[in-house]
Amino acid sequence: MHSDHIAEWILSLVTSRDRAASIAGDLTEGAAARGAVWFWTGVLRTAASLLWRGLAERPARVAGVAAASLAISVALWLLVAGLSVVALVAAHIKSGHPVEVVSIGYSIWFFVPALLIPLLTGRLLARWAPGREMSACLAYAIICSICCFISIALFPPGNRFSVSVHVSLIDAAPLALVVAGAVWGRHRRLRALQV
Repeated sequence: MHSDHIAEWILSLVTSRDRAASIAGDLTEGAAARGAVWFWTGVLRTAASLLWRGLAERPARVAGVAAASLAISVALWLLVAGLSVVALVAAHIKSGHPVEVVSIGYSIWFFVPALLIPLLTGRLLARWAPGREMSACLAYAIICSICCFISIALFPPGNRFSVSVHVSLIDAAPLALVVAGAVWGRHRRLRALQV
């Protein structure tokens, strides 16, 4: 069955490869009698259970790692924003007329950090929480959600600052990139251990 390799990969994100192979094998055996739906719900339930267990075993450590990663991410975004203001002011002073805000260079200037900062955040989570990378990502998402709700309380909807904070903290694309960075970091760490 090809799906057991996919299930094993999913489970290997939240546990060791040997344990993931064992769990996937047990679920594959049960799927012969119970069907594919039972198999995939078993994979997802087991992955969720292991994910939550990784968070619950050391909640302060995992939350601290997530909070530190979020602080570094915010600092990097503030650096990019500050450099953007300096670049726009310098361009305005040099040219003498209003700077066209929407340009290819300006788009690239924000597109590259929009990809790199979440990926690097995920790599930090993987480095600082070895073996609990996905649990750290879950904690990161929870802390981002809490910060989002606080920002909405402090800056009511309709305020541009509130909207930009909300989008940058809870948007699914950056969170998916954080997870991708953590997966990348986990696989690099595991490969280094095999050598």
